[in-house]
Amino acid sequence: MKNIVFVALAFVFLSASGPKLKVQKMVDGITVAMPKDYTQMSDEDVASKYPSTKKPVSMFTNLDRTVDFGLNISKSRWGGLDLKILKDVFRSTIIQSYDTVMFIQEDIISINGRPYVRYEYNSLFDNTQGYHYLLISILAKTVGEAEVNTEKLAPDNANHLLIFNFYCAKAFQAANQPIARAMMETIHVNTNQACKAIPVAERPAAKGLVSPQQVLEDQKKRANKK
Repeated sequence: MKNIVFVALAFVFLSASGPKLKVQKMVDGITVAMPKDYTQMSDEDVASKYPSTKKPVSMFTNLDRTVDFGLNISKSRWGGLDLKILKDVFRSTIIQSYDTVMFIQEDIISINGRPYVRYEYNSLFDNTQGYHYLLISILAKTVGEAEVNTEKLAPDNANHLLIFNFYCAKAFQAANQPIARAMMETIHVNTNQACKAIPVAERPAAKGLVSPQQVLEDQKKRANKK
């Protein structure tokens, strides 16, 4: 109940003093307030713009298609709930993905009672400059959820990663940075509902969950080979 009241008050505040936002459902159990002109991309549009096996589960774009905002959910499950290790892993991945990265913010924050790793940064890749606002959380019950809801999670959908990603070209950063920051503050996740909305993920070949320490070691080995 407290979360619902908080989201409602936050939405009223944003509407009065910042970008005009409207609550949209990304998947069952996950909502985000975004500008009214943002529309959900069709499967065909997503496949055309993001031809990858890591297809976003939900993707929105603005009226002139200069901004993309999406949600990815990892196929593999994360071992444990250590966000500090998760932060180090994704920082390394981000740096390796571009020619140049300049971090604006990189920390761990709480939004509506849920912890997230946050990266806000500018990138340069193949002479293209971009602005990114990225939030990552582990799909597990928060303390607040555990206190009010004793229902078990769907067994194959616990500990996957929720990855929220806002992107535009750097030329549009000044106009869209306040929007990105306001939007991310409105994310609300109901873990039980979100778990049931996610297709059953493929089980990893190895037994158990992905080891965070192993991920870091693998990244270091690949970096040393370059």
